[in-house]
Amino acid sequence: MVIRRYWRIAVFAPFVGFLLAAGVAVVMTNAGSGETEFRFWFVVRSMASYGVIGLVIGAVALLGGLAAVAIADRHLAKSRRRRVTVAALGAMGGVVMLSVAVAAVLSLLDDGLYAGITIAFGVAFGAAASVVAAVMVLYAERLSR
Repeated sequence: MVIRRYWRIAVFAPFVGFLLAAGVAVVMTNAGSGETEFRFWFVVRSMASYGVIGLVIGAVALLGGLAAVAIADRHLAKSRRRRVTVAALGAMGGVVMLSVAVAAVLSLLDDGLYAGITIAFGVAFGAAASVVAAVMVLYAERLSR
């Protein structure tokens, strides 16, 4: 039942993550400041790199959100507001858990200096993923009625 209602999210969430991260790459590399060919390919490579990271974050947020909705409301009998809230919290939880796992690996590799900032970025990306997840679940709920 959960998959039947949220299949659109399962298809589009990784692509939305890719596009959002690619947009962040354009903003961070300041694409409008230069007209050289080198600058263009630098922006393209940055968009691809950030996009892959966004794809992974989108997939993890998808898994976290769907798992949270499946646990909290298996038969989709509770209110729409609860499902949207649970999906947003699950998406954020999934992204934060990923960042904690990456921070643990960094600490094991004697690169623990970056562990704290990795978790901080995970919280920031999780907040963005929770907003996107809430919007996508709300849209799926409206389509199902």
